[in-house]
Order: sequence, then C-alpha cells, then structure tokens
Amino acid sequence: MWTKGTVRLVLALSVATAFVLARPLSGQEPASRPEFHVTLAGDAIINTAPEARESVPGFMGVVNALRKGDASALNFEGTFATSPEAYPVFDSGGTWIFSDPARLKGLQWMGFNMFSAANNHSVDLGVPGLLDTVKEFKKGGAVFAGIGENLAQARAAAYLQTAKGRVGFISRASTFSASAPAGQARQDMRGRPGLAPLRFLTTYRVDAPTFESLKRMRQDLKIGGGGEGGAAGPESKLVMSLTGGRYGASAVTFERSDKPGIVTTAHPDDLKDYTARIRDAKQMAHYVVTYSHMHEAAPEGNTVPAQFITEYARAAVDAGVDVWAASGPHVLRGIEIYKGKVIMYSLGNFIFENDLVIPQPQDNFDNYELGVEALPADFFNARTDFDRKTWPANPLMWEAVVADVTFRGGRPAMVTLTPITLGFGNKRTDRGYPQLANLTAANKILQDLQKLSKPYGTTIVIKDGIGTITINPGTTTSQAGR
Repeated sequence: MWTKGTVRLVLALSVATAFVLARPLSGQEPASRPEFHVTLAGDAIINTAPEARESVPGFMGVVNALRKGDASALNFEGTFATSPEAYPVFDSGGTWIFSDPARLKGLQWMGFNMFSAANNHSVDLGVPGLLDTVKEFKKGGAVFAGIGENLAQARAAAYLQTAKGRVGFISRASTFSASAPAGQARQDMRGRPGLAPLRFLTTYRVDAPTFESLKRMRQDLKIGGGGEGGAAGPESKLVMSLTGGRYGASAVTFERSDKPGIVTTAHPDDLKDYTARIRDAKQMAHYVVTYSHMHEAAPEGNTVPAQFITEYARAAVDAGVDVWAASGPHVLRGIEIYKGKVIMYSLGNFIFENDLVIPQPQDNFDNYELGVEALPADFFNARTDFDRKTWPANPLMWEAVVADVTFRGGRPAMVTLTPITLGFGNKRTDRGYPQLANLTAANKILQDLQKLSKPYGTTIVIKDGIGTITINPGTTTSQAGR
C-alpha cells in the first residue's frame, strides 16, 4: 500500500516529467526566439552579372528587399557546366541552360544564401554538367539542395546556420526528363548523379463508350498493361504501358467514370521519403523550408497547380514544413495558409534571360529547319516569331513577387509581397532582370494574386503597392476538397 509520502513523490515526478516533455527539443522556448525572415523568389535563368545593374534603382530596390531576409532562397534553373566532358543530352529540350559559375557569386551578392537546384534543366549538360554544378556550389560555400552524386545526396536536407536560427532546406522537382532522377547507391554499385524527384500518378477518367474503345484499341494493337478484372486492377480501370514519357509515367491509367476528368496523385514512394526527410529536418533545425520545381497544371489552366502538387504541399506541412515554395510554370500561382504555415504554389520568374543562353545545340536549330550555318539570334527569332509568340508575348511571365515570411515566436506571422516586373516588351538584351513594379503595375500584380489565392480562402491586403497576409497560428484558410 502506498503511503501519503509516496503519492506526493509520484505526483511531483509526474508534474516534472510533463514540464520537461512540454519543452521544445531545442531547449529554447519558441516565444523567446528573435524575429526571423525567410525571403523567397522564383526561377533564375541567369546570364548577366547582377552586379552590372548596380546603378539601376528599381533593381537595387529588389536587392534591398532580398537582403532583409535572414534566409533567402530561389530556384537556380540550369547548370554551372564548365568541364570538357559536359555535353547537351538528347532528352532535354527547350533551352539547354548553363551559366557562368561567376553568376553564383552575383546571386550571393544580391542576398541569396539558399539555392534550390532540382528542376527540368539540372541535367541539360549531362551527368558531368550536374557534377560541375555541385562542385561550383560547394566551392562558393553555398547552401544548396535537390541534386547530388546519388539519390540519397540529392534528397538530403541542407542546413543554413544564421545568427538567429538554423534552417533546414529541401529541394525537389516533379518536372524532369527521363534521365534526370538520381539513382540509389548499392553496396556493389555507385548511385547515378541526378536530381531528387517528386513523381506523380495520372488517371484519365472517361465515359463508358470511350473506355470500351480504349479496351478494343489495347487488344487490337497488343499494348501491354493490366486492369479489367485482372491481377493488375479492378474492372473499372485500364492500364496501358507506353514507351517514352516522363520518368515513372510511361504507364497510362484510364478509369471508367460518369464524370470525365484528369486526376493526379503523389507517388507513394516519393511522398514517404519526402515527409520522412522533412520530419528529420524539423528535429535538426529551428525552421524548415522546401522549394519544388513543378510545371504541372490543373485542367483549369497554367495558373492553377495540378492536384498532386497540393497533396505534396499539405503533406509537407503536416510533416513539419514552415514554408513550402514552388516555381516552374513561369507564372504566379495562389498562396495558401495551411495549419498556420505558408504554401506558395508558384513565385513565377525572378531572372528570365532565357533568350541570352548561348550557344545552343543543333537540336534546337533543327526544330526550326535551321542548318549548322544559322546563328543564335536566328534560332531565338524563329522560336518566338520575333517576340510575337510564347513567353515574350505573354505579360504574365514578366510579373512576379518577392515574398518575405516573418516569423515571430518561431511561427509564421506575416507574409509581405513585393511585386516585381522583368521588362515585358523590351528587347531581349533589356529584359529578364527584376525591378520594383511601379504603383499601377504593383496593384495589378497583387490583384491577380488575390484572385489566384481566393479559392484557398487567403486574404491579401494591398496598401501602397505592397501585399500582406496576416497569419493566425494554427489557422487553415484553404477550402476543403481543393
């Protein structure tokens, strides 16, 4: 039988244990942490030295905004390929991107200290070009993530130590060529250098007559696959194995449905690893930031993310991410506040000197029936019809924001949105670098972002050409079923 003294001792130990367990793993109460700023920008396809624009007031206004961040990140799109072994791979396309390694120093001069390196141009110059990029990041003392000598290295979190706290940084890409993902190392075989993927599964929902036609086509053409009551799936699903296509997406799934449409879901293996890495980083840092490169859009249009993107973003927050950012479609997408954390579905372009990347491989010239005697301007003019189509003709690709997330007490408290423009309508030599938007353009950009964010229930307040989002801890602004 317990004595009164024993009972009092047990109660005291219980209270003490509860107090210890309630304290943060870092040993520091969140409320005592200093104010902290995470600043993010979009894609950087960079050719010109940023320092060369030091005399441009609008540009320096952007630089000053970036330098306010304790941690500042963007997506470096391309490579620092310099070695003689680097070569343009066959399965890239668009623009094969490489930048002078000196541009890294210029981006750091602007204020960036975290670099997302996983994107559809990471392996444009093959494995040697990717390894050159890794080498240059390391030589420059840069914190980078998303690429590596094998899959484990590409998936690993990088860490930025600042005077006000430690940041875990993770980078991924859902858009990439077939040869881009890194390979897992084994005891008896080196891994393959590459990027860290976030794959996805796509199901095409079709009506009954279309479904029956697809069945007949698969049978007539002897296309491999499963479904229709077989071991590979239920009667309502049909899988066709096709050659080519994005890594992990060569098998196309069709589902019989009364409501035709396209459904995308996160790849379970990548989702498992992604959230595990985030949980680990949460224990190793005060703040966790992820950055993903994701072109894929919903059927509604390019400004709306595909469903699997939202699935990955929310799962990341559930695992411990404080700020989830993305780029890729080259336009802005909406902002969501989910469980008190920040999700930015696309920050658009930040530096967009796509038409200044030279030289280009003959593959690009062949696409426009240009021979080996053609020069770079011939290719760029043919591709854009002298700026009358594609990105030079789309004003949305030349508007973006720099986002600053203010942390108070260890939690996101506010997002400040600074609108920027990149020179829409200018010659290719005079566009592609960011400047502070004038008041009219700033209000227009922020109003567009308000509309894009409205489906998530996010309120953006506009004042004097600056947007702000106030965050209440633990709140979720998104609508269910988005």
